[in-house]
Amino acid sequence: MRPTQSPLSSVSSAAPSRRAFLAATGVAGAAALAACGSLTPGSSAKKSSAGPASTAVPTGKKLTLVLADADDTTMTPGLVKAFMAKYPNVTIKRQYTGWDDYLKSANTTMSADTAPDIAQFTSGMQNLVRGRLLLDMGAHSRAYGWPEKFPGLDQITFSDDGRTVGTGQLYGVPAGLSFEGVYYNKAKARKLGLRLPPATLDDLEAMFAKAKAAGETALVEGNLDGGLNHPFNVLLSIFMKPADREAWAFGHKGATITGPEALKAARTLLRWVDEGYVTPKTNGLSDNDATAAFAKGQGVFRISGNWAAAAVAKGLGDDAGYVNAPPATRGAPLRTTGAGVYYCVSSKCDNPDVAAAFLDFAASKGAAPVIAKGGFMAPDAAAMPRQSGLLAEVQRGWQGIVKDSGLEPFIQNASTTTMADTLTTQLQLLAGGKVGAEKFLANLQQDYENYHA
Repeated sequence: MRPTQSPLSSVSSAAPSRRAFLAATGVAGAAALAACGSLTPGSSAKKSSAGPASTAVPTGKKLTLVLADADDTTMTPGLVKAFMAKYPNVTIKRQYTGWDDYLKSANTTMSADTAPDIAQFTSGMQNLVRGRLLLDMGAHSRAYGWPEKFPGLDQITFSDDGRTVGTGQLYGVPAGLSFEGVYYNKAKARKLGLRLPPATLDDLEAMFAKAKAAGETALVEGNLDGGLNHPFNVLLSIFMKPADREAWAFGHKGATITGPEALKAARTLLRWVDEGYVTPKTNGLSDNDATAAFAKGQGVFRISGNWAAAAVAKGLGDDAGYVNAPPATRGAPLRTTGAGVYYCVSSKCDNPDVAAAFLDFAASKGAAPVIAKGGFMAPDAAAMPRQSGLLAEVQRGWQGIVKDSGLEPFIQNASTTTMADTLTTQLQLLAGGKVGAEKFLANLQQDYENYHA
């Protein structure tokens, strides 16, 4: 995330929940979008203060906050428990909702008089900005020094109308962060004589060809819900200049995804499908089922995020391996795609300083083991516990991405409120042979221009 050297590209630590990323693959439903349209400036929401913010948590009275989320890992409940242990007078009541329902109801929930104090931020909720329903966290950011603590702050920084990302006011922080890479089956790689890690993308594709020739599914991917966004986003990270990639993902004027670098990424993905490297009938397999199939021993490679590591490790045991996606040319910086499980604060919150303290807690040393246990990378990477096996390989992979300042935003998480749906549809058409690479990108660009015109 980072036009110029934004916090995420200069991160000194580290990664979003599987669910946060399935917003990337997923469906921001019509109900959510309809709710967005009803949010108007000048609503009854409280306005944030531009003055100094307090970092003190009152201890003389009992306080209660409500947190709404769709994080189906142990991270959010673990952070809630740890925070309440640190501040015994504070109770945080968690309102968990399954991901699809959360997407459909998030905007309506946050615009209600009974809005939760803290909420997991997802694609589409930027519409709340222009309705002044999210609290501008700039004062708390300055008080706590969040730019030095959290990578990826520009992914939750918005212009006043909520349409442009990476510029304007800050509305939250990422607790757990995630990134994408390449899982592989070590036993099958040995049997095929594959030498990992690949030095270049061409090397990786040659491995796909060798696996296919041996009768294996080279790349296990499920595109029923748009799971091919994972390899596509990674390919965009590899081929596109970071500034161009970020400008498009963040909705900057004049940005395009139809240039030669993006076209190379789209053509590469299409070639992988056409050559038979990708799971047959990928449009009929969900992203979650693809992870489950790979964990049961199907296929040789899978491009996904660190949120899949626990399932892959449990299924393949010592045969589970991970490498970063290689660059296009040998020795070039590593580039991949990532985001975070972001928390924002309602502008109707009666105890914003306490809510801000919870957000800040996510960057603490005490939070790092909780975040790691949930399968994420903690903002304080140095405080993460040592891992073994596949989880250790994923953690080393993250260090390599951090070293090269190589994390790029998911294009569907920020560019428009409908891009998640559009990308899912267009990936299905691409994989189904209904559109070519050029038309695929043109249709994404049309969605972009419809929104940003």
